[in-house]
Amino acid sequence: MLNSLAYLGFSDIRKIEDMTFDEYNLRIEAYQLKQIKEQEKLALLAWFNQTVQATTGNAKHPKPKYKKFTDFFDAMEMIDVLRDEFEEDYKPRTEKVKDKKRRDLINARLAEFEMMRRGSHGAEL
Repeated sequence: MLNSLAYLGFSDIRKIEDMTFDEYNLRIEAYQLKQIKEQEKLALLAWFNQTVQATTGNAKHPKPKYKKFTDFFDAMEMIDVLRDEFEEDYKPRTEKVKDKKRRDLINARLAEFEMMRRGSHGAEL
């Protein structure tokens, strides 16, 4: 209820109580997507600032620390992580998140295999 009052713009407790759990989750996800866009705006401002200041190399031959804005702030990756958390059938678009999902799946299957192996052979390992 506190999240609805603080973040979702509700002021009437009756309207909060009438909201379904699915509607609440959808509103929270939308709020978090808005927050990512706001962070992206702030990061873009910081990006412009850092392109002037942040360099690597020596004073004679400075090079920008970040080649692309997405090296500095990857909004699509953040959106993929967020939507994957809320939506069961969401397919990530960034390779970094796809790779993480694959690693997580492999680790989960490995843990399941280890549990099955221990269960069928006792505590031998």
